[in-house]
Parts: sequence; structure tokens; C-alpha cells
Amino acid sequence: MTALRIVSAQPDDLRRYIDLLEEVAEWLALRGIKQWRPGSFRLSVDYYAESIQLGQVQLAFCGEALVGTLRLLLREPIVWPEVVEDDAVYVYSLAVRRPWADQQLGRRLLEWASHRALSLGRTWVRLDCVADNAFLRDYYTQAGFSDRGEIDAQFPAPVGTLRLRRYEKRIGTH
Repeated sequence: MTALRIVSAQPDDLRRYIDLLEEVAEWLALRGIKQWRPGSFRLSVDYYAESIQLGQVQLAFCGEALVGTLRLLLREPIVWPEVVEDDAVYVYSLAVRRPWADQQLGRRLLEWASHRALSLGRTWVRLDCVADNAFLRDYYTQAGFSDRGEIDAQFPAPVGTLRLRRYEKRIGTH
């Protein structure tokens, strides 16, 4: 198995981070998987620059090659409005470059998120996808996540309302 190194993104990583997300968005769109709109990450570059500044963006490397990424949030009131406890980490923008997709890197990034959650004293890893994204629904279920239903999440403009399916996985023993 290829050695995977996961590090917090730095401000000078912004361009290659956005490039990776756009590359995966294009791949999804070409396959008819409605999750990310190509071009949307470039339009939101200031948002992602702030996310890097906040230490939310993690980059995954095999050797010197950037192979994947995820964002890890400690709160998510838009998608999980009923959750008032700080009992979880929330995974966003999970992406793996296609040449590396056959090496279980997505699962390994989710395992990393679970270890981070435990180190922070959290009990859950939560994530979501567009409600009609059968590809990701199956992927998350196979990765051990439980379906927690759908929600109409109200994001600020330019995103607006998204119908999302939510998943969670218990990782602590609290």
C-alpha cells in the first residue's frame, strides 16, 4: 500500500488545491454525477482561501504528488441544524485524483478524519452529498456510514438551497 502523508494546507497551496477540486468536478460531470459544478471552486476561491487560513483543508500526498484532499470542520449548523453538541467532525470536499482512485485513498482519508475526531474527543464523523448522488450514497454506506436522511440545506448565495443526504459514523465509545 502506498504511503500516504496528510498535512494542513498552507496559503501557497490554494491554487493546486482548487485545481484538484476542479479536476474531480470535471470527472464527476463527465460521468453524469451531480455533486460539484465545474468552475464553482474557482468562483469561490476567497472562501477556500479562508478555509485554508482556518486550518480546515488537509492535503494528501504520496511522495511529492498531491493525490487527494478533504476539509474538516468542527461545526456544521447548515446541514446539521439539530446538532447542538460539539460531538463530531464534519468532512467536506473529499476528493481523490483519478490516477490514484484504485488505492483506497478516499477510505484512508475518511479513516484519518476518524482518528482526528478521536484525538479531539469527538464521537462522530458526519458528511453529506447531493441527495440523488447514488455513487456517493453507496460509497459512504460501504465505508460504514449510516444514512441519517435528507435535508434542504439553506446555504448563503451563490449556492442557495441544496437537497442533501446526510451520513454519520460513530467512532468514539462515549
